[in-house]
Amino acid sequence: MKKFLLSALCFVFFPFPCVAAAPVVGFVTGAAGLGDLSFSDMAYGGIRRAQQEYNFKLIVLEPTQTGQSTEEDVLNLVGQSDVIILLGAQHVEFTKEAARINPNKKFIFFEAPVKGVHNISSVMFQQQEGSFLAGALAGYVTKTGKVGFIGGTPVPPVQAFERGYRAGVLHAQPDAELLIDYVSPSGDFSGFDNPQKGHELAMEQYGKGADIVFAVAGVTGNGVIEAARRTGNYAIGVDSDQDSLAKGSVLTSMIKRLDTASYNELRKVMEGKFSPGVTYYGLKDGGVSLSDMRYTRDKIPAAVLQKIEDIRKKIISGEITVTSQEPDK
Repeated sequence: MKKFLLSALCFVFFPFPCVAAAPVVGFVTGAAGLGDLSFSDMAYGGIRRAQQEYNFKLIVLEPTQTGQSTEEDVLNLVGQSDVIILLGAQHVEFTKEAARINPNKKFIFFEAPVKGVHNISSVMFQQQEGSFLAGALAGYVTKTGKVGFIGGTPVPPVQAFERGYRAGVLHAQPDAELLIDYVSPSGDFSGFDNPQKGHELAMEQYGKGADIVFAVAGVTGNGVIEAARRTGNYAIGVDSDQDSLAKGSVLTSMIKRLDTASYNELRKVMEGKFSPGVTYYGLKDGGVSLSDMRYTRDKIPAAVLQKIEDIRKKIISGEITVTSQEPDK
């Protein structure tokens, strides 16, 4: 089991020692923990930025191999912290209960909307909007007419990625075929920390004719990117800019600005402006976006890049509506 990491960063990054009254921030990472080069690392970057500015103490809790932190460990973290940041829909019910029994503590929760609780601020991303762009790009670029999607486990945020991606692919190429796989079943969050399985599933999809695979699976996605590199196909990265992980093999990355959101939410707390309820980040405010495609832009026709930009503007204006919900049958 991974242990608590009490951060001494305040002593490293500041010329003066932390004062005794410094607030304590507890951070419960996503299912893959730190070092995922994606979801958790993006949020951690924003937390680190806030820490340098506001000089708080930081405790980090990473999950067990199941992708979930135990209730006992999280309760321990809550007991030591003034502000608690939790990543991942797997924590939603526990967060509500912990907030109820700790009314004087503030909770910042990512990936599920929580309304009507005075001490919970929840952050949601319009990942379906960015995924629509990634899907449209894949639809325009694919040479086989087949593209793939690999998710960690079917939780609502990942399903929103899938739906946006599917809609974008079919917008660009209505006859395209999509191959969809999830690494682990619902309730099993180990699917975000299994790069070997990600590699195997990607190899299967490439073997079936897909030439672009979008991975929304934390560390598991690193295995998908490696499969793209080995086979000469494309992968699409997620959450952070993963284009450099295999230069020329990552078509683009769908970036979620967890760093910006975590910094903004902590800044509000530290400045006495904590606001409960749900805050959304989407294309309009730069909360989601495609990467700059530094290593693939020269391979993509200028006309395609212009189409992607036009689609981006139409989503922002409302001319194109992208939903995270399952369409009516």
